[in-house]
Amino acid sequence: MTKYRSLLGGAVALAVGTALGGVDPTHAELGTGGEAGQAPKGQAIAVDPRAFPALTLIYSASGVLDNGGASGTGVATTIMCTNWTGASQAIRFLIRRYSGLTAANATSNIPGLYTYTVSTHNTVAFFEDTQLSPGTSIDPGSLRIFATTPNVSCTAMVIDAGAAAPHGIDLHLVRHNVWPNTQE
Repeated sequence: MTKYRSLLGGAVALAVGTALGGVDPTHAELGTGGEAGQAPKGQAIAVDPRAFPALTLIYSASGVLDNGGASGTGVATTIMCTNWTGASQAIRFLIRRYSGLTAANATSNIPGLYTYTVSTHNTVAFFEDTQLSPGTSIDPGSLRIFATTPNVSCTAMVIDAGAAAPHGIDLHLVRHNVWPNTQE
């Protein structure tokens, strides 16, 4: 009897929790409580299990710069994206020059819970997974980021590629296809 009561109680909690906008525990991660901004230990963190049917636009920005300099010199744009799912997801970076001509168009697979770093050319401050457009001058340009899930968050900045600590300007990313019931 206790076994059936536990099963019934769990089913009711799941139905009520999801109906009221709560977290479906079958598609949640547990917080560790060890870092600022995390859920208390053992509490669920909502993770949207949906995937897009194909690469879908998730961010766009203006202000991409690169002086066409060599690795570790000049000015570069760096983009970091974290895949918050437990599975590998595809991500695509499309950079255009001011004229609309494509300067970079690269697609990569990002492992689950991995932060992927790309730059227009290598910088001293970061270890890049990919260089998007080494030796290409982009003054100014635009960026579009596509992914196979809404569970990817990104940031972008224009930095001094030769500085050991990142000095520069944050780019304002506009979010498209946001997580349901969230605000960015």
